[in-house]
Amino acid sequence: MEAPRVLLVRFSAIGDCVMAAWAATAIRERHHDAFLCWAVEGRCAPVIDRHRLVTQRVEFPRDRWKQARWSPRTWQEQIQKYSRLRPLRFDLGFDLQGHSKTALCLRLAKPKRRIAADATDSLAKLLNPVLPRPSESMHTVEWNHAVLNHLGDFPMPLGPILPDVGAERDPKLVTISVSAGAAEKAYPLSQWETVAQQLIADGYHVTFLGGRTDPHPTVGEDLVGKLRLKDTLRLVASSAVHLAADTGTGHMSAAVGTPVVSVFGPTDPIRFRPFTSNGMVLHAGSRPGDVSAADILEAARALLAQRAAAGERVGG
Repeated sequence: MEAPRVLLVRFSAIGDCVMAAWAATAIRERHHDAFLCWAVEGRCAPVIDRHRLVTQRVEFPRDRWKQARWSPRTWQEQIQKYSRLRPLRFDLGFDLQGHSKTALCLRLAKPKRRIAADATDSLAKLLNPVLPRPSESMHTVEWNHAVLNHLGDFPMPLGPILPDVGAERDPKLVTISVSAGAAEKAYPLSQWETVAQQLIADGYHVTFLGGRTDPHPTVGEDLVGKLRLKDTLRLVASSAVHLAADTGTGHMSAAVGTPVVSVFGPTDPIRFRPFTSNGMVLHAGSRPGDVSAADILEAARALLAQRAAAGERVGG
């Protein structure tokens, strides 16, 4: 197919959009001249590159729609906005989320061929063809790629294209995200602080990251709730190592090549871990707090030592 017109639908969340960037990158690398449009919620849009990756980024007002989710006016606005994608005349369309809202977006855009990676509700199952998942143990990035290849030939890229944030690696910077997206996935702040205190004693500069509603640390540099998403990405990309629970910054770290320690709880790390060989996943049960601060510190020190050794080999 010559220069196809492709719609990729992945509204949220931040980490899932970073993982979906692998699929978008595969499309861009296979068809350099493709018209690639990504439909996304505004709060997640900053992780989607508008210069090298997508031709067009269509953003939707998630927060406003969520506040009035049961209003007929909201439904009408959603249908109108989704239908405005139709004149773009897409050849291929992929729903990599599988919610009713993303399924409706793909269906109303009317690409010539469409496929969904999942269907999480009965409406989504009716709106688009859904590719059956052969194994629950397949990682999300790999599954998204399998969905792409159901409609074409898209080799797996070496890595995803993310926005260029001009980051330079700081060998003494360790960033810790206190965010988790959901309370049950959060790692206790007191245990993060224990890790931070030890790393500070080791001579590292520890910076805490997070959203406006996240708790604030009493040690290290506190940037929780103070940064735009693009600035958070820049700091993660600048880090010698990044520490996080199952949240978006862990996926950012993997995408930009920063070593990452990921602490998991109720979600399956086989499917949702940061997609990298340069990281460690710690999982001790359904509660992230069951992973000890000592285990996190050991993993962080191991990754820092590996990076230091690699730097010495390159320098030598």
